[in-house]
Amino acid sequence: MADTPKQGLASIGLDIKIGKTALNYATKIGDIGGTPSSLDATCFKDKSKKSVPGVQENDSWEVEYLYDNGATTSDYRILKGLEDAGAIVDVEVTFPDKTVFKNKGYVTTTVTGAEVNNLIKAKAVVNLQGEWEVTDPVEA
Repeated sequence: MADTPKQGLASIGLDIKIGKTALNYATKIGDIGGTPSSLDATCFKDKSKKSVPGVQENDSWEVEYLYDNGATTSDYRILKGLEDAGAIVDVEVTFPDKTVFKNKGYVTTTVTGAEVNNLIKAKAVVNLQGEWEVTDPVEA
């Protein structure tokens, strides 16, 4: 008898690593995966437009996190160091079901502003340099 898939998965326990460091205070991530460009395949005899998928667009990926720069291990300080280094770094996102998504890219981070009665947030943008690699969880 086949197992029934879960009806949803809570984001509690999601783990994000950029470079060699796991982020401590991430609150939101961008979409994982990309949309292929659309290549026009319409011919003179067609009565409606046709297209085929082209190159997958994985331009950038974002992580929103709570800002703090008070320690050398703060997310902002580590991400800013990666930005300043200007090197391509690994990105790894592990979901609570143990699915792992990997990619790599250049990191940029910004403080996204502040509001009254809210926490100060920041955002890391990773300019991806490849496709997302997916590792499925091992079934028990």
